[in-house]
Amino acid sequence: MINSDSYDLDEVNPNLAVGYEKEYTDKGVSFKNNVFMHVIRGGPAGGGYSTVEDLLKFAEALRAGKLIGAEMAKTLLSAKPELNSPGYGYGFQIDSELRSAGHGGGFPGISSNLDIFLDNSYTAVVLSNYGAGSSPVVSKMRELVSAAQDNKVANR
Repeated sequence: MINSDSYDLDEVNPNLAVGYEKEYTDKGVSFKNNVFMHVIRGGPAGGGYSTVEDLLKFAEALRAGKLIGAEMAKTLLSAKPELNSPGYGYGFQIDSELRSAGHGGGFPGISSNLDIFLDNSYTAVVLSNYGAGSSPVVSKMRELVSAAQDNKVANR
């Protein structure tokens, strides 16, 4: 993962996208960048940057046991109802209906989502530099994966 980091935003960072948020005015819709809304450097609450390729590499390495063993991955990617967290594992949102683990994030001008589907080899990464820009793509992608999973079960 060579293109993931928490960059100093007051430095020049090659290939770093700027986020945009819709602004509704009397003159119509315009876009405003998020440069002055963002934190100067990322931390635990956000501000990290990545690419689709790096997030896919992360998911594949997690599945392949290159980062942690299979048992620890199972623990990491499962809900923790015993901890009053039926929809969250250790750092991952868990969707028991879709059988997926991942995480989404957003900020004005930023929208992202990673879904790792646990019953097949599908991984979906959606990144947008428009506020809420990933939402319609994520919804459609989940609909398609769900239909594919239902079709596979029906054909057994």
